Amino acid sequence: MDDFRAASLESWSTVAPDWGELTAWVDEQLAPAAGWMIEAVALKPGERVLELAGGPGTLSLRAARAVGPDGHVIYSDFAAPMVEVARDRLAVEGDTAIECRVIDAEAIDLPDGAVDAVLCRMGYMLMADPALALRESARVLAPGGRLALTVWSDADSNPWAALPMKTVLGHLGAPPPPPDAPGLWSLADTARLQRLLEDAGLDSIRIELLDKVLEYESFEHWLEMTTRLAGPLRTLLADIEPGDRAAIEQGLRDAAKPYEQEGGGLSLPERMLVASARRP
Repeated sequence: MDDFRAASLESWSTVAPDWGELTAWVDEQLAPAAGWMIEAVALKPGERVLELAGGPGTLSLRAARAVGPDGHVIYSDFAAPMVEVARDRLAVEGDTAIECRVIDAEAIDLPDGAVDAVLCRMGYMLMADPALALRESARVLAPGGRLALTVWSDADSNPWAALPMKTVLGHLGAPPPPPDAPGLWSLADTARLQRLLEDAGLDSIRIELLDKVLEYESFEHWLEMTTRLAGPLRTLLADIEPGDRAAIEQGLRDAAKPYEQEGGGLSLPERMLVASARRP
């Protein structure tokens, strides 16, 4: 697990500048989740909010507007370069009052009951121990505090990312990771997600599916966006020789054919699981 954490930190630190440049694309891709989560926690003026694995800080921005000047929002990510990306964005957008911190979701450096809401968009599934992270999230919630999260659903429902991962692993002759190993699809099982939230001591659990179609201008656009934003995929491709990369690209072109549109674009589905819960 320590090796996984170190590798994960390195990969997400590496792609942090790309997330800064492509924030608008990320926000468009995940827009349904952001709206659902903010509505689910029903923030009130003056409340305290913690965003975990915050990426470009979108949820912190929306939370800060909801809680107003008397509230307090802590943006966090475990990768310091990602925190710097968010800090720069927040400064540009005028929300410098948001506190930006490097925080490991599996060991949150806050006292018990410190916040009224925890938000985590596309983070728990990538953590070495999501059960621990959820217990930590529940610990820092005040009684009656709310949590909202988003994770990816199953691979078959997310060809935008599943096809590159499957193609690269197949070319390398590597078996797919176990279903519960940290990764994009590790919390796709709604029963497992429900159980983890319950085991963390949370109740009033609600889990829903959100579907969206991603529109890419071309095959090249899809490949660029996916490899720039997906830390695990970037790591897989890092040491592959040019000849092997060409073979992988051809395999991807073949795999993408069912999603081709007239004019050369690609329409690729995505499916997310969103969940909310409350600390008793």
